[in-house]
Amino acid sequence: MFLDWLLASFHHLAVFSLAAILSAEIFLTAGAIDDRLALRLARVDAWFGIVAAIALAAGLLRVFLGAKGVDYYLANTFFWAKMALFAAVGLISIAPTFSYLVWRRRVRADASFRPPAREIARLRRALYAEAGLFALIPLCAAAMARGYGM
Repeated sequence: MFLDWLLASFHHLAVFSLAAILSAEIFLTAGAIDDRLALRLARVDAWFGIVAAIALAAGLLRVFLGAKGVDYYLANTFFWAKMALFAAVGLISIAPTFSYLVWRRRVRADASFRPPAREIARLRRALYAEAGLFALIPLCAAAMARGYGM
């Protein structure tokens, strides 16, 4: 019982942290991006990747070691929907990550570099798409936890 609580706690804390980090990325890209902000965004996004890996690991440990058992999860449609949404968010996040890495490299080569407005707009569309899909994950989790999708 304790292990189940511990895994659930780590999983929930990681997921809530992902939401906060994604919100921070959206907030930080709302205006012009200078050299310092470009470097900060790269660091924030690195944390997004680290925390996403922690959330995934804690979630998978819950599947295999948690109280409900692996059969409960594998037979649940909402579990697979949740996994698909998580994968979609991860795939969409590749574009912003790539932008941040390019910007970081360009800032290190030339401190006067500023990302063009159209790149920032494209990046924000990707971040909003991530946020929209990410918001559906807890809905699937709540349905799954209540036995829907079996």
